Amino acid sequence: MKRIWLRAAVVAVAAAGVVAGLTVYFSTENVPRCYVSGVKSWRPPADGSKFVIVFPDRAACFVALGDKPQLVGQLALLDARDVSTAAPNGSDIALRTSSGPYTLDLGTRRLTKGGLAPVDNGTVTLRDPGRQVMYVTQPGHLGFRVVDLHSGATLYIVRFKGFDWNPSFGPNPPSHGLVLLSDRPELWVLDAPNHALHVYDVSALPNQPPRHVADVRLDRTMTDSGSLLGSADGRYVYVGGTGDVINTQTREPIAQFDALQHASAALEVEWMNGKPGFPGYPR
Repeated sequence: MKRIWLRAAVVAVAAAGVVAGLTVYFSTENVPRCYVSGVKSWRPPADGSKFVIVFPDRAACFVALGDKPQLVGQLALLDARDVSTAAPNGSDIALRTSSGPYTLDLGTRRLTKGGLAPVDNGTVTLRDPGRQVMYVTQPGHLGFRVVDLHSGATLYIVRFKGFDWNPSFGPNPPSHGLVLLSDRPELWVLDAPNHALHVYDVSALPNQPPRHVADVRLDRTMTDSGSLLGSADGRYVYVGGTGDVINTQTREPIAQFDALQHASAALEVEWMNGKPGFPGYPR
């Protein structure tokens, strides 16, 4: 009797495991690649098209730029698990994933294993050649540093006044995003633990420190370090980790994309002469 009971228990546990596994499988399969149903497969667009590519897990989601950004296409990247960084590599896109580097050819829409890809070590740097400085965020510091491009010396250490962070319970690095607007001297910095963006006037650098001008509260809670991408024309800031698209004039969200909420990497692309170009990156 005891053996029969034991066998029954084992069978029951095994059956429960199969059901749980199938539940996870089917629930995963039912989630659209870009978290929105009915999105068409992306194809190379006409010249002059501009869009932002957002990289959630195993997908590329294409957001067309305009008065209101819209999700217009998607590509399945089944081998690209947990994309952490994306950067131009010629006319291709280099991706850093949990299973190593991959290369995405937008012209053929093919993903191949290997190639060069930036390593994400938690430190974010942003050069500002016009003011001969560089902005730096890093693990363990809620805020950013301003570094002299010539000497490498730290000119200013900026902390977010009125905002706290407990490293034991918050994302680290806490300020994993920097955007310098192209149309005016404003630096936007991500504050993941406090679900906010901080805006600074940097027009007086390097002689005077950045001047705080605004705080932008994000609608959604950020569970990881997140990321920031600024559009080349300075109109929008895209917040990876919450999905917000911020209008930089009003400093308010104008759209939200679930794919962006679940992504740590995004890249702006402009299609010209049948090939992709990457505004803001050296050609």
